[in-house]
Amino acid sequence: MELGHPPYKKGTYESYVGRSGLERDGKRKWRRRVADVVERLAAALQPDETVIGGGNVKKLYTLPPRCRAGDNANAFRGGFRLWAQNNLVAPDLPPDPVHSARKR
Repeated sequence: MELGHPPYKKGTYESYVGRSGLERDGKRKWRRRVADVVERLAAALQPDETVIGGGNVKKLYTLPPRCRAGDNANAFRGGFRLWAQNNLVAPDLPPDPVHSARKR
């Protein structure tokens, strides 16, 4: 579920914890805001696990509780799986680019 656009402070979540917020406010403030946004969303939605995606996730020293770093390449694939009938992967999905490109 994409949740970057709800209002937050004088903008949206995305404007504070996205790239623009990081560049505007610096890493220290950005990290605090990421933790705050994750805490608010987790309290409201009560997920079992939260996946934090995007290239800047590597700039977090530690991830908030019950969070893991995710790759944006998996976002669409996960969405297709979620909405597939009976929650099964539809046979016409493209192969996973991250895992199919790895050498085994």
